[in-house]
Amino acid sequence: MNAGTDVDPQLRLERALARFLAAYQARPDLVAEQRGWCPVIALSASDAPARVMVALDDGRVAPAAAGWIVPGVPTLEVLGALDTLCDVLGLRLDPNEPYLFGELTVAGAEADFVRLDYIASRLCPR
Repeated sequence: MNAGTDVDPQLRLERALARFLAAYQARPDLVAEQRGWCPVIALSASDAPARVMVALDDGRVAPAAAGWIVPGVPTLEVLGALDTLCDVLGLRLDPNEPYLFGELTVAGAEADFVRLDYIASRLCPR
């Protein structure tokens, strides 16, 4: 079991997303590569009551309302176990393996998924 599993699932997922977004924003080269990309991405735990959303506007993280509630309908939905989502967002796990083994499922445009996978793979230390 991962450290922090005694924390509220929603808070865990919010913190993991915050870490991921901080790492993304710290890479201006990676953000610049995403120009023109404007998805709304939802990440939901399949085994806990936790869901976060993030919107990108021209590749940059759009300001979010309190509680990680982003206006709009998600264009990309990612579903997985809370620990898996937190490990991927916390950059402790490359998303490719959990996706290939069905631990992460994705619904939405393939182009959006490919970009998100590229970003996560670039940020995740090898």
